[in-house]
Amino acid sequence: MDHLIELVQFLSKNKFKHLEVFAKNSRLRVFYEKLRDGSLKTEQAARDYFFPNDKNAKTYYYRLAQQLEERLTNLLFLVDFNQTAANELQRDALICYRNYAAFQSLMVRFMRNAAIKIAEDTIKISLKNEFTDITLPFARQLAMHYGSFAKNKTKFEYYTNLLENMQELLEAEILAEKYYTKLNMHYNLKRSADLVFAQKIAGYVKNLKTYTDRLSSYRLNLYAHQVFIYQSMFMTDYAKTAETCRSALQYFEQQKQRTPRAVFITFSSQLIASLQMLGQYDEGIRIGKNILTIAPPHSISWFTVMDDIYRLYLHSEQYELALENIIEVKNNPALSKQAPQQQERCRTNEAMVYYLIRAGKLQQPQGVEFKFRTKKFINEFNQSIHDKSGNNILLITLMILFLLLDKDYSSIIDKIDALKAYTHRHLRRDETYRTNCFIKMIMQLEKGDFHPVAVQRKAEPYYQKLLSVPLHKAKQDYDLEIIPYETLWTFILESLEPSRKTKVQDR
Repeated sequence: MDHLIELVQFLSKNKFKHLEVFAKNSRLRVFYEKLRDGSLKTEQAARDYFFPNDKNAKTYYYRLAQQLEERLTNLLFLVDFNQTAANELQRDALICYRNYAAFQSLMVRFMRNAAIKIAEDTIKISLKNEFTDITLPFARQLAMHYGSFAKNKTKFEYYTNLLENMQELLEAEILAEKYYTKLNMHYNLKRSADLVFAQKIAGYVKNLKTYTDRLSSYRLNLYAHQVFIYQSMFMTDYAKTAETCRSALQYFEQQKQRTPRAVFITFSSQLIASLQMLGQYDEGIRIGKNILTIAPPHSISWFTVMDDIYRLYLHSEQYELALENIIEVKNNPALSKQAPQQQERCRTNEAMVYYLIRAGKLQQPQGVEFKFRTKKFINEFNQSIHDKSGNNILLITLMILFLLLDKDYSSIIDKIDALKAYTHRHLRRDETYRTNCFIKMIMQLEKGDFHPVAVQRKAEPYYQKLLSVPLHKAKQDYDLEIIPYETLWTFILESLEPSRKTKVQDR
């Protein structure tokens, strides 16, 4: 029933007043009004309201719902586009699609003259906005009209050439959308470098290049650039990723009057991720702050970009700014409405900052409420370490860092055992090489009896292997290391010093 609620809310939100299409006190009108005021939110609730205790309630409900859906769909064509369109581009799109429906309706009724007038007026709008999927069918009908009915050689040749160009361009757009969707599905399911799948992406890119070298449109550039970026990110070629992101942003900045902010945010975020891996932190922070000027503070984009900036601050060892960042995120009232994964990420970021405070790397903020309890954090995430996401390595590492500050070596041994199992089962692929090295280093804590000199000596071979693959050359996700492992290892060795005392006591 969600689709009906969405239609009703749209019509009522735009002060739609054509309720005379519903007979007064009819079931359709009552159904409409109940959906509008939120009285009915589920199919079951609607069946119970209209057909209580009726054995055929399900059948009767579907019949009623279908009637309402048809009526609401018809009403959409009566909505004033000038008042409801978010911008000029959306208004033009609505006009084009409405006119296309009108054109086909007239053609089916053999009202050719009226239909052709609509087609010629509308194709000008679709060409201006690069609505290829609308331009193509209009060009097809107009070419046939001026070649077979109202014969006009000039117009026939113009629309025939336009038809051929649009046919190839639409084919390119559909191919780019298809490849983008395939890659997006794969990337969401498995966010790590997959060299086998990268071979398939190379084929996608090769096919797309045969079009993008000759053709250009808004939609083709939107999805083709995403495919090109996916290829370089899968190959963890962050220099190439950054170059492709800049190329995309340059194109869409020229189309600014018709480019939604989501497009700028998407390509800019991918650029920031690349700059982090390349160690170009200042530029990444600058770009991130620019995005924040257009990202609504309540949106997921705002929280994602703040997370990107936070990570850049940590990598560049600007810990004070990282603290300011996390405080601003925590004070955002929209945080509680974000997805659980985003809230957990914020909690993890908060834990890292608090660790820096306790380790003496960062001053406790003055005049700011910043409460954090290590033991509560550990208990909250103890169950999470059994999952297979890369973020769990960070959680276990954070727990070990806190326990080292408290000199709780027996508890650390338990966490090391968890890391051993995790490494054996899930961290044997090439893209986790640095993580493997780091975990092997942590394992030397127990073997070196938590003595700084012994631990450092035993971990040295793995440390050198870690250094042999610097972050910008690592075949791994950009967000796997919230702080580089080299820096974390320095913190660990410092915590082992007998004279090392935690600067702030846990609460």
